[in-house]
Amino acid sequence: MTRYGPYAETTPRGQTGWLDGARRPLPDHLRLMLGHLDGVGKYTYSIWRATNPDSIIVTRKDAGDTFLQAAGSASAMTLEIRKPGSDGKGRLYTVGRGAATGETTILIPINDERAVRVFADEVFFADEAAAIFTQYCETGTLAEPFVFRELDLSRDHSVAR
Repeated sequence: MTRYGPYAETTPRGQTGWLDGARRPLPDHLRLMLGHLDGVGKYTYSIWRATNPDSIIVTRKDAGDTFLQAAGSASAMTLEIRKPGSDGKGRLYTVGRGAATGETTILIPINDERAVRVFADEVFFADEAAAIFTQYCETGTLAEPFVFRELDLSRDHSVAR
């Protein structure tokens, strides 16, 4: 019988632990964590299905092949999901709304030195992102109405800030 998980998190402060809803309802917790992103010192938040749900301790080493992560600030963040591609292998995608927005891009800080350039329809507020993270926890994936732009991991997508 599973006692923990199945999802774990790495908070904006870098702490790793189980998502359990014990302190507050999961949607409220996800909104709180994403609201802590400030684009100055707290840049990222991630959740993943852990491989060891019977252990009281969870670390990033326990991450499976899928995850959802956010980077930036509560007022402008990008979301990335790692999920199986059409060939069944894990691939990394930027999450977007699919709205036709032209070629307008926005720089989202991911740490003190680097930022990523994303399209305007790939920028979310913390409230929007919390709903997406909640959907991911409930279903294990994301589907329509979202679109996914695959990232080529053979090249660096970040730029100097």
